[in-house]
Amino acid sequence: MSEFPTLTAMGIENTGDIARFTVRHAKGEDELKVYFHPGQEGSQPASLKFAFLADDQAVLKQALSELNRLQGEAPPADVKAEIVDNLASLEQVMHAKMEEIRRRLAEL
Repeated sequence: MSEFPTLTAMGIENTGDIARFTVRHAKGEDELKVYFHPGQEGSQPASLKFAFLADDQAVLKQALSELNRLQGEAPPADVKAEIVDNLASLEQVMHAKMEEIRRRLAEL
């Protein structure tokens, strides 16, 4: 069994090639983008992108845990800061949605 079963299930076979990763919140989903070190043969993509909806949050959390472990980083210790970041992301999404609704209403 793989040391990183979630990443393997997502199609990332050689976890040693991972250079970095980012998580972005947009359009009602979380986007995980995994970047790889440049390959010798050029057969590996430069990055892979994964979208997670609300019901996929457990998978995203496990993937992030594996990526943090792989990168040698401890999970965030400051839970309050993480919640504040989540709240800020939610506020951005809500603001954008409200603007869209106002625009559509004005067009009627």
